[in-house]
Amino acid sequence: MPLKTVEIIVFSTIGLLFLLNIILNINRYRNDTINVLIKNWSFNKYFFITFLWGVFGGHFFLGTKAPIHPIFVERWEIPPILLAVIVIVMIIYGKKLPKDYVVPTKYQIALVLSGLLFGHFLWSQRHEEFINFTLNL
Repeated sequence: MPLKTVEIIVFSTIGLLFLLNIILNINRYRNDTINVLIKNWSFNKYFFITFLWGVFGGHFFLGTKAPIHPIFVERWEIPPILLAVIVIVMIIYGKKLPKDYVVPTKYQIALVLSGLLFGHFLWSQRHEEFINFTLNL
């Protein structure tokens, strides 16, 4: 897929989320924005969201640079499959939690940190010297 197409998809998605958040912020219902909903979901049964934020942060923003490579350099398909399995297990476990259960802060911090470690060491974005990313809008 051409880089221009990827840029259009990413910026369109960010723009739509931003626009939706503005619309939800000015409607007559309070606390129904995307930010509040995601925060409330991650405090309860959908605590895997906290882990995923860590994974995406480690994957996109803590990428490796040659000569250091992620653990699964040759088998690039293993980390996303392993991530899917971990998230499915978290969802199954989360469904069994009581409706009023709130994940303690120390566990949320552990989820974000373990996600960062997963995203950086197992599923790291490799920043190679020869790749030139330009923003062509």
